[in-house]
Amino acid sequence: MIGNFLKIAEVAIIVLTTATTTRAQEWQPVEVVSISLNEQLHDFGTRKQYTKTEFEFKLRNDSTGILVINNISTSCGCTTPTYSKRPVKSGKTANIKVAYDASRIGNFNKSVYVYTNYSNNPIELKIKGTMEADEKE
Repeated sequence: MIGNFLKIAEVAIIVLTTATTTRAQEWQPVEVVSISLNEQLHDFGTRKQYTKTEFEFKLRNDSTGILVINNISTSCGCTTPTYSKRPVKSGKTANIKVAYDASRIGNFNKSVYVYTNYSNNPIELKIKGTMEADEKE
């Protein structure tokens, strides 16, 4: 009888320990990552060759932590991003200016990849449009 009581007590301790450990793991705080964009795709429309062709994307940090832009790459050397390397506090905005080489004639559709501390996957920003030959040339 005492042997059965000890086995029941052992099982109860194991069950309580497991329940307590599981419950503590379920309620751990998790930082929610949230970034808002003014635009993800900017269409320049049709423009004349050599016209200044740039747009400023805005990324707002809606998370509780600090956003860090680790790197920005582009799909083509004809697209140049400019941005601040300063960390972006919660509620603040990072500006990414993207310039396109307006000397090229024809349609363009380019991507800019923004790598942050929030994810291994980049945020993809896009620009597109058409450059027409300048009649004066």
